[in-house]
Parts: sequence; C-alpha cells; structure tokens
Amino acid sequence: MQVANKKTAIYQHVLERLLTRRYSFGEKILVKEIGEETGVSRQPIMTALNSLQERGFVLITAQVGCEVVHPTRLEVDDFYQMFANNEALIAGLAAERGSLDQVLRMSEINDKIRSINPSHSDAADSYRNFNVEFHRLLHSMAKSPILSARQVANFELSDFFIVQTCGFQVHLEAATDEHDEILAALKTRNKKAAADAAASHIHSVAKDVVSKMAEDANLAS
Repeated sequence: MQVANKKTAIYQHVLERLLTRRYSFGEKILVKEIGEETGVSRQPIMTALNSLQERGFVLITAQVGCEVVHPTRLEVDDFYQMFANNEALIAGLAAERGSLDQVLRMSEINDKIRSINPSHSDAADSYRNFNVEFHRLLHSMAKSPILSARQVANFELSDFFIVQTCGFQVHLEAATDEHDEILAALKTRNKKAAADAAASHIHSVAKDVVSKMAEDANLAS
C-alpha cells in the first residue's frame, strides 16, 4: 500500500473512532497503539494525525504526543457561528442555481429522516447518514465546489461535537421541520429565506451542543 493510501486509511480509522466516541474529548491517541492495530508505520500515522489537527479534531504537542481536542464552549460557539454563515451562503446559492428535481430528492431524504424510529439502536447512525446526504445535495445545488469542500469538513467537525456531547437523537424531531423550511425556500427560489432557514438550522444544532457542554460542566464542578 502506498504512503498516501495508508495515510487516508489511518485518517478514516481515527475519524471513525472520533465519530463513534471511541475517542473522547481530551483522550490521548497513541501512535504505537494505532500502529499495532493497523500494521502501519509511524510516518503515515503522523501524517494522518496532522491532517486531523488541521481540521480541528486533535492537538499534537512536540515531545508530549497527540490528544483529542477538548474545546471550550466559546470555541464551539465560534465554530458554529462560522459553520452557520457558510451554510447560509450555500443555501442562498442553491436557491438560485439548483433544480426542482434536486429539491424533490432532498424532500425524499427528509421523509426518510422523518420515518426514523428514535427508539431503534441505529437511529443516530441513520439520522447522521441521511442528514449528510441531505446537506451534500444542498451543496451540490450551490455549484460551488471549493465552498462545498470546505463545508464538508465543517460537517465532520460538527458531527464530532454532537457525538461528544448531546448525541444525534436529541435533534432528530426538530431537524425535519427545520429541513422543511429550507426546502420551502428552495422551491420558491427565495435566496434570503433559504439562507436564513439554513443558518437557523445550524444554530439550533449548536444550541443543543453548547447546552449539553454547560450541563456537563455544572455536573463536574
């Protein structure tokens, strides 16, 4: 396997652990342990961890090692402000540039989210997968690959914050109604309404995340 392929495989390996809470806020990530698990040498592992650091998931300290980030509530709130602004821009572009067929496909995905049974053990994973599909189609409608590529990275970090705090099921019921507001604006090609609905949706998610962080901090004090 080439070094680039090994780096990608390790990146996905660690990311999956972050998104399933097998690695938690502040936990050390041992290069030796990853190497023993995967049979990959130190160089591609460190390359993958550096990529994860660039995207905000981990912190590497020289002579100390690598650990999962443990952001403050202010840092998370700042991230979601940026995330919401980007999604608003994308939604506005999608309202101008997307097709009705794409809107209908997004509506079908939202119906699948609505049909998820919250009591099922796979409810969180189902919601996350369908939500990714919904928003990536929105991004495709915007026809702005550079902007969309950066927002995909933001979605991964947001999913990480959700997993580490409130979990996906907390927002399951509200998500479909918020998606409906985005869809309604897209159908009428209302750029401002689409942007406002998309930003409101992200801010709603942020509220759940930050509230849970505050609750955990109070319990720890």
